[in-house]
Amino acid sequence: MVVKDYVHFSALILAIINGLILFWRLKRDRPNLKVAPIEPGRFQWWFALPGRDLNGNSTRRFGFLAFVRITNRGLRDVGLDTWLLKIKTKGGEKLKLLPTSIPEPRMRVADELDEIRYYPVLGERTDRFDGNTLVKSGMSISGMAYYIAEVYGSHDWDVPVAEDRTVEAKFNLKDVFDNETSCKINFSEVSLERAEELVPGITRIG
Repeated sequence: MVVKDYVHFSALILAIINGLILFWRLKRDRPNLKVAPIEPGRFQWWFALPGRDLNGNSTRRFGFLAFVRITNRGLRDVGLDTWLLKIKTKGGEKLKLLPTSIPEPRMRVADELDEIRYYPVLGERTDRFDGNTLVKSGMSISGMAYYIAEVYGSHDWDVPVAEDRTVEAKFNLKDVFDNETSCKINFSEVSLERAEELVPGITRIG
């Protein structure tokens, strides 16, 4: 009886050890995504969009254009599932914004040059970019994402703008395994004309 109990106890200990080893390997090999804004203060913009009539209500609209880099520090390749922008309104409510499809943003390299540089949009396939959102182990991808906040009624729903004309938001990323990561982004204000230069026709999108 003692020998039998010892065998059962040994099997239990071995199962626990094997489980811990498996858990450690899964934890070690899992994807580890990190997201960060590219050149904060330069490539993160917000702008006031023209309002519109929505079910008899006059809306106020704000556009946000983010440029981020996503790095996989884990040992497993992983695809992206969602990338949301979260903003707290003046009244303390939380807005969750989904990305809106846009053409490739573009920017003149220098005022005196005719060269135009185009930038990828996360998840958007174009002639210049494949739109792949698979992040390989030890590698990174980058891209822009566009969001629209549309509110009406009380100004408590408005996006809070700081004295320096910036808006703070959180970029929230989730991969296909439901792992989440986020980063803070401070958006600088640009004119609607500047936004149209970056993305022609942006006022008609969304």
